[in-house]
Amino acid sequence: MSATEVSTRAGISRVTARRYLEHLVSMGRVSRNPGYGAPGRPEMECRPR
Repeated sequence: MSATEVSTRAGISRVTARRYLEHLVSMGRVSRNPGYGAPGRPEMECRPR
C-alpha cells in the first residue's frame, strides 16, 4: 500500500501515514518498493515481509 492509500483508509494525513510506514520499514516489518502508475513521481509501496 502507498501512503496515500493508508491515509485514505485510516482517515489520517498522508504525511502521518508516510511517517508510520517509514517506521515500519525501519523495524523490518514491511519492505518498500517504488510503484509506478500515473506520470510524475513514483509512489513508494509497502508490503508486509
